[in-house]
Amino acid sequence: MTAPNHATSSPLPVTRLRDLLIADVPASRLVIACDTTGGIGPRPDDSYPADPIWCAHLAARVPLLEVLCVGARPLILVDTLCQDEESARPMIEEFRRCAVSAGMGPEAVTGSTEDNVVTTQTGIGVTIIGVMPEGEFPRTHHGDALVCLGAPISAPDDDVSPGRREIVTVEEVRRLVDSGKVHDCAPVGSHGVAWEAEQLAATTGLRATFRTTDVDLAHSGGPSTCIVLACAPYDVKELHGLVTPERPWEVIGGLA
Repeated sequence: MTAPNHATSSPLPVTRLRDLLIADVPASRLVIACDTTGGIGPRPDDSYPADPIWCAHLAARVPLLEVLCVGARPLILVDTLCQDEESARPMIEEFRRCAVSAGMGPEAVTGSTEDNVVTTQTGIGVTIIGVMPEGEFPRTHHGDALVCLGAPISAPDDDVSPGRREIVTVEEVRRLVDSGKVHDCAPVGSHGVAWEAEQLAATTGLRATFRTTDVDLAHSGGPSTCIVLACAPYDVKELHGLVTPERPWEVIGGLA
């Protein structure tokens, strides 16, 4: 068998959609998202003390939500950890739990640890590889309602601890996207709710308009504690029924 000539073969076409890289492959598209966390954890030289399991959860949820929000199905979670395997084991177990919550099996988690040299600071990298059918990307529609699910909170200004009602779960986002009634959605990061809503609008040449609400539209969403979604106004009530009742849910505006 002749080895393929990678030097002259054409690369897979790659499209950038917000924070995602999407590569076209036969009959489907690969969707790839990644995130990193450094200096946050329980190790001696960490700048911000935190529980290692929760650190792993937050590092995984950001790229998982990015992939889910674009309508893709996560396939693989890759973790790269800057510490030895024994101390990293609780974090790896959390990655497996996160994978299950996103619809993957625990066997879909792979990665690497640093077992050759001593490290004294936490470093986490997570890459999610997903797949979506060929066709159009998610598209917002003129007249769509814009909804903020969860609330934007971010350390060190806020206590981003497990179980807070402000933090949307991976399972909730998965249920919403699977309903087929969400036209497009995006996790909120450091730019804030309004910025992400404007990104959704710009994808299809629309304009986001905002109403007066209790949601701080400019505050950082940190590790994607909330999402912004676009849907038909008549579907807002039904979609609200798919999430935990105590989770913040606010119509923040619309698309024009």
